[in-house]
Amino acid sequence: MAKASKKPAKPKKKGSSKKKNSKNIFTKLIVIIFVVILAFFMIFSIFKPSGKKNIEKKETPKVTTEVTKETKPAEKPKTTAEKKDIEIKKDKKEEKKAAETKVVAKSIKGTWQSTTGGAFLTMDGKGYRLDFMGVDSDKPIIGTYSVDGDLITFINQKDPCKDVKGLYEVKFIKNEIGFKCKSDDCIKRKATLPTKWEWLDAED
Repeated sequence: MAKASKKPAKPKKKGSSKKKNSKNIFTKLIVIIFVVILAFFMIFSIFKPSGKKNIEKKETPKVTTEVTKETKPAEKPKTTAEKKDIEIKKDKKEEKKAAETKVVAKSIKGTWQSTTGGAFLTMDGKGYRLDFMGVDSDKPIIGTYSVDGDLITFINQKDPCKDVKGLYEVKFIKNEIGFKCKSDDCIKRKATLPTKWEWLDAED
């Protein structure tokens, strides 16, 4: 029998092996690049939040809008000399006021006629009396008064305005006196006293 003829082996192509090698290298490069990029992102993601934490820790101090109350400096204890000076000034002030009270109390004593007409005011040192002129004149207002410096307090003993106080400031102008109302709820007295009064006669 004739021997079967062997088919000649096909020669291996050199170009195909080169292509395979270049593909393998290219794939490796891609994998390496991918790994590098992945590692970069992992590192970035690890360090990025820590940076935020550091920023969060450094919080800016809050500005308080509350206004602090001004604290008054503590007063220094006064020396004995300063205390004496204060007492002397106080005594002088009281003496001056007492002297003024005496002068006013003495000066207002007597009988006075309203310059606007229609009323007479008599003051005897303790009590006062307001008399009204005319046929249809009102009943007189009778009461007491007290002097404190240039202030006079009137209190009615009877109606109208029984026990109602009226505070007036007195001023002297030559032979006249004037009353300025400070406070008075008695309408009749308040309507009569605040005017100028001319001196008629002094009470002994």
